[in-house]
Amino acid sequence: MLAAGAAGPGETVALRSTAHVGGSPPTYRPLGLFRFGLALLVVLQHFQHLLAPGQRALFSHMGFGAIAVCVFFAVSGYVVAEANDVFYAGRPGAFLANRALRIVPPYLAAFLLSAIVQSALFAAGRLVLWDYTLQGPPWAAARLASGALALIPGFKPQFLGQDFEFLPFVWSLRMEAAFYLVAAAVLATAARWGRGAIPAGFVLGLLASALFLTQGRPGLLSTAPMFLLGVALYGRQTRPGWRYGVASLAAIALALIGFASWRQHGEPILAAQLPLLAGLLVLFVLLAAARAPGRLKRLDRVAGELSYSLYLNHYPVGLVLSGLSSTRGAGLYCLGVVASVALAAAMTRVTEVPLRHLRDRIRARHL
Repeated sequence: MLAAGAAGPGETVALRSTAHVGGSPPTYRPLGLFRFGLALLVVLQHFQHLLAPGQRALFSHMGFGAIAVCVFFAVSGYVVAEANDVFYAGRPGAFLANRALRIVPPYLAAFLLSAIVQSALFAAGRLVLWDYTLQGPPWAAARLASGALALIPGFKPQFLGQDFEFLPFVWSLRMEAAFYLVAAAVLATAARWGRGAIPAGFVLGLLASALFLTQGRPGLLSTAPMFLLGVALYGRQTRPGWRYGVASLAAIALALIGFASWRQHGEPILAAQLPLLAGLLVLFVLLAAARAPGRLKRLDRVAGELSYSLYLNHYPVGLVLSGLSSTRGAGLYCLGVVASVALAAAMTRVTEVPLRHLRDRIRARHL
């Protein structure tokens, strides 16, 4: 997690500054367009509700959104490992502060936007939710509190009496936040006990993932192999020897098992999903080792900077179009995608750009 854009649902990859705490600055890795494409796959999956029922079969069978989020976690593991290796060694406080500034303000802005949109649609009798059955108005105090607290790892909306969230994919951000806490703990342990704590922590993570992969909705233990895969791939690129190569193979196997344990909406066909997941992971590995030419770098950076906002803010766009339009079809679907990209660009400027200088300063100095 470096400075510009989102790599996992709330992660970063493109460096905006070469100021760092030791080591040589990592080169720019052309993952921006890739991350934007992953976010777009999530949008395409969710917006199937804007299509006519007969046009939704591909999305029900392929589950593009689940695949994209799974790959997001691997990218997140990779760039967190790189950032901690280059910028945050011995500085878990700086790491967590930067992560909080990166993911929390954009999330809170997206939550407020979604709450306003859903409340207005509810008051007009036009709110049609895709993922939940809402009991009572969205603006109830308990529901608003639930939305504000939804980033906390371990939080469950059922604590408040019903399964409702203003952004139904916020579970993935809770997984990210949990991973950040684990990464900070590894940083703190390594500072005290030396770098040997890092591979030891990685092995323990693999064992925990292998032993406790669970059936049902994606949970921390079923997504852990994807984060660990990203960490292992970074280690394989930057460390000599065979250990990280073996760790990468083990993480790939566990990642496929973990993904196969997810319960998804619709009727996904695992035999079609796993090759697509594997293909995207291969593309990620190739891009992580590539170098972007000068002309492509700017486009790649801009696309990457939009990915987190696109992931966060497309849902209310879909609800507005679904609630206000009585027709379903490709035209409404494409309108939703274009409107979501435009909204993402606006929200990026409002919620992310103003904080970049502060985040660069935290990255470059000791707290």
